[in-house]
Amino acid sequence: MTGKQKKIKKPNRIIYFILYHLISLFLRIKCKATFDRSGLEGLKEPALVLCPHISNMDFLLVAAALYPQRPTFVVSRHFLARPAIRWFLEGMHVISKKMFCPDIQTIKNIIKAKESGNVVVLFPEGRLTCIGHSLNVTEGTADLVKKLGVDVYTVTGNGAYKTLPKWGKSGFRPGKIHVTTSKMLDAGAIGSMTRDQIEAAIEAVIFHDEDQIFENISYKCSSPALGLDGVLYKCPSCGAEFEMIAAAYTLTCQACGSSYRLDQRYKLAGGPFRHINDWYFWQEETLDTNEALESDTIVAAVNAKGNIDWKAGSGTISMDRDNISFKGEVFGQPLEFTESTASVKALPISVGHHFDLYHKKELYNFILQPDPRQVIKWSLYMDKVTKEAGR
Repeated sequence: MTGKQKKIKKPNRIIYFILYHLISLFLRIKCKATFDRSGLEGLKEPALVLCPHISNMDFLLVAAALYPQRPTFVVSRHFLARPAIRWFLEGMHVISKKMFCPDIQTIKNIIKAKESGNVVVLFPEGRLTCIGHSLNVTEGTADLVKKLGVDVYTVTGNGAYKTLPKWGKSGFRPGKIHVTTSKMLDAGAIGSMTRDQIEAAIEAVIFHDEDQIFENISYKCSSPALGLDGVLYKCPSCGAEFEMIAAAYTLTCQACGSSYRLDQRYKLAGGPFRHINDWYFWQEETLDTNEALESDTIVAAVNAKGNIDWKAGSGTISMDRDNISFKGEVFGQPLEFTESTASVKALPISVGHHFDLYHKKELYNFILQPDPRQVIKWSLYMDKVTKEAGR
């Protein structure tokens, strides 16, 4: 490293020590978490840790598993647009990343972190899964691994999705979390591996399906189904869309009256599907990508102070197999653009609220009207278009 380059700092040792013990206490008591750290034996800085993104708890679980290492996390840029947590993330010296958008500066910062002797943590799927099932690893991950040329590890929070599902509205659900670790790739072997071999190795280790984990463990919650209508939007009985209404234990279709029950083990009853994943992927299979989507939308955007303004603008957004287009105004100025689906590849969502999209490296959140739950269909549509195109 040249003298002019600044190091990527690690989190403060004392603050991290205090946080680790507080987090560990919380995970052990509230979440029933246990750890197998045997796969991290011999870990030396610098190193890369690639993890499946299962739950919003992943950061806590990975940090606890890696301690006393003080890792450098790569996080989505949109978190830094939220003042409530920006100060904390900046204090942890995270590296921000623009999701599903070419971001040379992020790559430079990751390389700088490696040269600073840091352990870098990256979630290569690029977004948090809605259903506890793996997503595709983002393009360029294998190239980054080859460029860094360091040992690669993984940390997986088995049961974390069931403890805190992305769609849930009932808080933590104590049941069981078991964190496993492993060494994915040895630095000495990476140089002789092809890009495809590295990608296959990552995909194999990152693959995760919570439906196949702790199937008979109950995750205690008084309203396990609440919020599930933000993910399961199509009735399997009559095919009506966005007529599903979630209550404590049930999903009921307002169009035909069919009702489906979810228990504390995440098992479904009353319909053709036993698992949430089965219903979710059926929705994707039945989507017709030859039919375009269109919706009125509220637009959230980052203002001059670097904060998200949730009512920055409005307009109309549409998507077909080839393009996603917006026309409206943001911050009082006309805005019209078209991005190809080939360049976008995926639409990260906040379940029941908005999806994220970058245009000219600026982040926009689209809150579809009149029912923001529509974002799940748009995300599935984009996923299916990407798969059909072989991207």
